[in-house]
Amino acid sequence: MVDGSGLVVRTAAAETRTGWSAQPTYAETQDAFVMLSDDKASVSMTVLPKRGVRAPADVDRLRAILDANLRRL
Repeated sequence: MVDGSGLVVRTAAAETRTGWSAQPTYAETQDAFVMLSDDKASVSMTVLPKRGVRAPADVDRLRAILDANLRRL
């Protein structure tokens, strides 16, 4: 889930919230968005696979949220 404060990644075993400031940059590949940290003491990357979106327009909405909150590499 992505919202104004960052993102929440849920798995069967855990839930992690990452604020925008923890991973201030991102890169986009054909298959994923990759959020990256420049702080060696924090989680270094979060991968958001594009296969997780319901509709192609959702990729554009996610890109717009990332562009509004992060610096694209």
